[in-house]
Amino acid sequence: LIGFDKLCSPLPPQRGPMGVNHMAARTSKIVHFVRHGQAMHNPRAEAARAEGCSYERFLDLMREDDAPDAELTPLGRGQAEEVRARVAGTAAFVGIDLVCASTLSRALETADLIFPPDAAPEIPRVPLDDLREISGLLTNAKRRSRTELEAKFQGGGWQFSALATEHDELWTPEELEPHAQVAERGYQALKWIWQRRERNVLVVAHGGIYHFLFKSPGHPCVTADPVTSARFHNCEFKSCRLEASSEDPLVFTIEE
Repeated sequence: LIGFDKLCSPLPPQRGPMGVNHMAARTSKIVHFVRHGQAMHNPRAEAARAEGCSYERFLDLMREDDAPDAELTPLGRGQAEEVRARVAGTAAFVGIDLVCASTLSRALETADLIFPPDAAPEIPRVPLDDLREISGLLTNAKRRSRTELEAKFQGGGWQFSALATEHDELWTPEELEPHAQVAERGYQALKWIWQRRERNVLVVAHGGIYHFLFKSPGHPCVTADPVTSARFHNCEFKSCRLEASSEDPLVFTIEE
C-alpha cells in the first residue's frame, strides 16, 4: 500500500509567458461529477448493494457478471439521455468548457450522451487514465488499447493521443488495486483539472474512485461535503465547487 504521507506530493507552479502563477489567481472551479450509466456488470450488484449487502457480496456479483471493459446497458444509455434532458440549457451546463472522462468505455459513452461531441466541437474532450475505476481482478476495469479506443470513439473529439501508454499497464488479474492508490489517482486527476485554464468542467468516472477519493478517510488532501461524498448511483450528477486552500501541496475542498 502507498503510505498517505507520500500522497500529497507538491505540484510545480504553472507559469504563463510573464511568469505569472495562474494557479494562485484561481479561487474556485465548477466541476460536475457524474458516475457512468448502468453497465453490463452493474444490475445485480447494484440491486444487492442498495439492499445493504456486504462489500464482499457486491464484488462476488460483479465477478459473476463481469464483462471486459463493460459497456452501457440500454437502461444505462437511457439514464445518460435523461440526465442530458434534465440539465441541458441550465446556466452551469451551458458554460462547460472542458470534458474529462475515465478511459473505460462506459464512462466515455456516458460523457458523449450527456454532452454530445457535436454540441460544442471546440471544447476539449480529454480521456484520463487517472479517473478509471479501481483496477485489477475484474476485466470490466481493464481498458482497451489506445488504438482500439481511437477506432471505437472515432470522430468524437477525444484526445486519445494524450494517453501515456498504448496498452493498460495498471490492470493485473491477481488482485484489486490498493484503495490508497485509487485515491491518489483521483487526487492526481483533480490536480490536473486545477492546472487547466478552464473553469467549468464535466467529469465522468466511477463509483469506486469517487468513494475512495471523497468518502472518509478518503485522500488526506481532499475534503468533500456529505452530499458529494455520499455514494454515487449510476448516472448521478453532482455539480460542485472545487477550491484549493494551498499550493504545496494542493489541498482541495469540494462542496455541492
